[in-house]
Amino acid sequence: MNLEKQKAFIIHFAYITLILGLVYVSIKFFLPLLMPFVIGMIIALVFRPLIDIIHDKTRVKRSFVSIFALILFYGILVLLLSMIGLKVFTYIENLFYSLPMLYEDMIEPAIRTIADNLILHFPGIEIYVEEFLNNTSETIFAYLKTISSNVVSAITGIAGQLPALLIKLIFTIVSSFFFTIDYYRIGDFLMRQFKGNQKAMVLKLKANGIGTLGKFIKAYSLIIMITFFELSIGFWILKIPNAFVLGALVAIVDILPILGTGAILLPWSIIAFILGNFKIGIGMLLLYIVVTAVRQSIEPKIVGKQIGLHPIITLILMYVGAQLMGVLGLLLLPIIATIIKTLNDEGTINLFK
Repeated sequence: MNLEKQKAFIIHFAYITLILGLVYVSIKFFLPLLMPFVIGMIIALVFRPLIDIIHDKTRVKRSFVSIFALILFYGILVLLLSMIGLKVFTYIENLFYSLPMLYEDMIEPAIRTIADNLILHFPGIEIYVEEFLNNTSETIFAYLKTISSNVVSAITGIAGQLPALLIKLIFTIVSSFFFTIDYYRIGDFLMRQFKGNQKAMVLKLKANGIGTLGKFIKAYSLIIMITFFELSIGFWILKIPNAFVLGALVAIVDILPILGTGAILLPWSIIAFILGNFKIGIGMLLLYIVVTAVRQSIEPKIVGKQIGLHPIITLILMYVGAQLMGVLGLLLLPIIATIIKTLNDEGTINLFK
C-alpha cells in the first residue's frame, strides 16, 4: 500500500512539475512573442462591460459601439501621451543644454564656497583643497561628456527600435478592434472546443483569472494612494511647489519595479546637497527611506490579503517570479498561485490540504 502511495506521489509530482515547466516556458518565451495580441485581448476584456451597457441602453449595433469606444480611447490616449511626451522631452532637452551653465553658475560656486570656508578654518590644507577642486572639475566635466554620449546613444537606440515598436503597436491596435468587436463570437468558438468537465474547468480558470487580476489592480491602487499621501505630505512639509502633483507623478513611478522613488528622490537629494540646500537634501533622503520602508512592509500584506495568500508566501512568489521572468513574473507568479489555491479550495483540483 505504501509503495502504491509512493508511486502515486511520484506520478503526481512529475505531472505538476511538467505543467509548471510548460507554464514557465509559455510565459518566458511565447507570451512576449504574442504580447500585442495579449494586450489587445486585455483591452477587449476591459471595455466589454462598458460596451455591453451602451449596447443594451441604446440598442446600437455592438460592432459600432466597439469601434466608437476604441477610437475615443485611442484618441484620448494619443492626446495625453503627446502632451506628456512633449513636456518631458522639452524638460530633458532644456536640462541637457543647461548642465554646463548649471555647473558654472551654481555647483562650482557652491563647491568653492565650501572650500574657502575649509581653508579659512584650516589654512594648512589649502594645497590639498585646490588639488581636490581641480580633480573635481575634471571629473564633473568628464561625467557631463559621458552623459552627452549616453544620451546620443540612447536616442540612436530608440530610433533604431522605432520600426519594430511601430509594428507591435499596429498589431496591438488592430487586434484590440477584432477582439472587442467579435468578443463573444471568439469566446463561443473557443468554448466549443471543450466539453463537460473541461469546459467547466476553463470557465473557472477564466473567472478566477479575471477576479485575481482585479484584486491585484485594487491592491496596487491602494499602495499607490498610500505612497501618494506620503510623498505629498513630505513635499508639502519641505515646501516644494506643486506638492500634490509631484506626489502623484512620483507615486506612479514608484509602482514601477525597475525605477521606484529612488530614481527621483535620490538624485534630487544629491543635487540639493551639492547646491548647499541641506534641508531639501536631508528631507528627500528621509522621505525616500520612509516611502521605501513603508512600501516594502505593506506590499506583501496588502497584496496577500487581496489574493488570499499569506504575506510571506506572497513575498516569496514575487521574488522568485521577478528572478525567473523579470517584472512580468513579479505579478504573474502570485496570480497563478492564487488561481491554483482557489481551484484547490473549490475541490476542482486536489494538490494540497
